[in-house]
Amino acid sequence: MIFAIKEKYITISGEAPVPGVPVYLLRFSGCNLKCTYCDTPFVEQVTYRFTEKEMLKDIHHHLLHYPFLKLLFTGGEPLACEREDALFSLIHNLKGKPDVYIETNGSIDIPSFPKHTHIVCDWKTPSSGCENSFKPDNLKLLRPGNDCIKFVINKEDFDWVNEKIQMAKKENPGLPLYLSPQWGSLSYKDLAEFILKNRLPAAMSVQLHKIIWGSEKEGIHNGTII
Repeated sequence: MIFAIKEKYITISGEAPVPGVPVYLLRFSGCNLKCTYCDTPFVEQVTYRFTEKEMLKDIHHHLLHYPFLKLLFTGGEPLACEREDALFSLIHNLKGKPDVYIETNGSIDIPSFPKHTHIVCDWKTPSSGCENSFKPDNLKLLRPGNDCIKFVINKEDFDWVNEKIQMAKKENPGLPLYLSPQWGSLSYKDLAEFILKNRLPAAMSVQLHKIIWGSEKEGIHNGTII
């Protein structure tokens, strides 16, 4: 299996569940969805092609020099196509069992990863254009204390997300939920007031990386260690 990677760098995690934490981000090329607000339209491009052995060597090199670094696998869609089994093997063979965060869009069955792996499931809203992509069975597969769900929303999603939050809490009561505003479409103030007004069992998340480095182009996290 060859891992197709668009970009990789050490940066600050911008979003829940570990905002502000140093991570080694690897952005996988390719995605099965086309969200209207996608901020990585270049994700179909491939910059690096790694075998599992090469990718392990690359990751271990960074962990050797930055031993408390967490790993963030994002995209695109890290679990797309046949990549799922290869990713499981990669994580299983990581030395020292570092914390690994996998950002997935919820349209693919979530496999049972090792305990040090955390699933960050992005449940797509109506404004994304992909609201029917989420697999409801994934609600029962996510592990409280390990995994979480986030919703990236704007005002037109308010009623919908309120309903889905109630659904998620009924199916998996202990699962952490986060609401993040679509960049440039919903203010932090409006999102905060929405959460408080509706007494939602959810936390607010911001895109910290965009606040720090902006969002004008690919590699928005740059100014970081490569």
